[in-house]
Amino acid sequence: MSAKNMKGALGGVLSNVTAEFFKEKQRAAAQKRDELTRGQIVYLVRRKSDNEIIKDAAYEVMTAAYMKTSENGTLPANARQIMYVARDLVLAKIGKCWEKSSYFTQTLLPDFVSDFPQRTAGWDVVYDARGHLVEPHVKNELGLGTIEVRSYVDSWSAVKDELDDLEIDIDELYPTCGPKNRYKFALFIEKEGFGPLLARAKIAERFDIAIFSSKGMPTTATRQLVNALSRAGVTILMVHDFDISGLGIAHTLSHNTRRYTFRVKPKVIDLGLRLGDVKAMNLQSEPVQINNNPSERLRRYGATQEEQDFLVVLDRQHWSRSGRRVELNAMLPAQFVAWLERKLVEAGVEKVVPDEKTFVAAWRRARLIAHVKESLEMLKAASEKYPPIPPDDLESRVREQLAADPALAWDEVLALCNWDDPDESE
Repeated sequence: MSAKNMKGALGGVLSNVTAEFFKEKQRAAAQKRDELTRGQIVYLVRRKSDNEIIKDAAYEVMTAAYMKTSENGTLPANARQIMYVARDLVLAKIGKCWEKSSYFTQTLLPDFVSDFPQRTAGWDVVYDARGHLVEPHVKNELGLGTIEVRSYVDSWSAVKDELDDLEIDIDELYPTCGPKNRYKFALFIEKEGFGPLLARAKIAERFDIAIFSSKGMPTTATRQLVNALSRAGVTILMVHDFDISGLGIAHTLSHNTRRYTFRVKPKVIDLGLRLGDVKAMNLQSEPVQINNNPSERLRRYGATQEEQDFLVVLDRQHWSRSGRRVELNAMLPAQFVAWLERKLVEAGVEKVVPDEKTFVAAWRRARLIAHVKESLEMLKAASEKYPPIPPDDLESRVREQLAADPALAWDEVLALCNWDDPDESE
């Protein structure tokens, strides 16, 4: 390329890059405004992409979104619930937002925490469980979510290190298995992740209600459980997102399908979300793409015409492949708990009180446990005064038993074998 042609090409590039800058300068001069700031010049010369604009807006509202979700730092803030609050603020600020919620929860929010470590040092951002851990022998199982893992790790230090002061625990609760004498209602939530919040609010304990959940459509095993609970007289209370899938899940939980037929008609009460809840709490919706016309399905699911009009966007009275949905996560934690408590009361959930025969049996058992505990305290005092002496070859005996039956735990061996003290065996 000749020098002349190169000069012309460079001139064209510079003209294109600085055209907006010079136009703004002319407008500023005409209006007798001050000189443009350095930031304005940089912005005009290098226009920001949509993602950069959205990120800047998200960063500006992030602190406010976290504080609102966490009730000013008094509660753990679920990442997805922070996203809902932030999205509303970003839309009000710039009129557009991220398309996928995962971009906020997995990118924008973690990046903000990383970029501002001092500002977010006291933040308690939690994520839903995405797996499970099962301990050997003791049958403990936990979901691998932020709060579950934190509580599990904290529990390690709660175990006493004083080996000479190990307590003998007796369960004071009346032994039950299943709903009899324990619960008359079971709460089904269409998604996992609400467990820690429900545990903190003591929903199961305060309402004597069983809680179970799943991801997506109820499995055959879930419906088998619903069938068994219904036969036992348990009422199933259903909580779900207000969208086509949520209404479908509620319908499937109480109706026969090609794969499963209920032996008894289950008593299922739909607590919501429904459109009335969305309006009453002014919850924000999000757009969704719909691949197949859902009109017939929505009618079968029991959606009102107003709910159908909300969920499916019509273009000149024709289906436009677009719609709206409102997730349970659109509610703030305290708001969700208050809404659920109100729904449970309206559904008639109450504390369980057994019959007189069970009362008498439980009372006798409670008195027996009290006497046993008194005896244990006396035995413990005697043991502290005259501590029993274990066999010299205790470890080798345990190892021998473990080799014979590897499925045992070391403490199970001690409980099963009950070897005598050397002095007592003479």
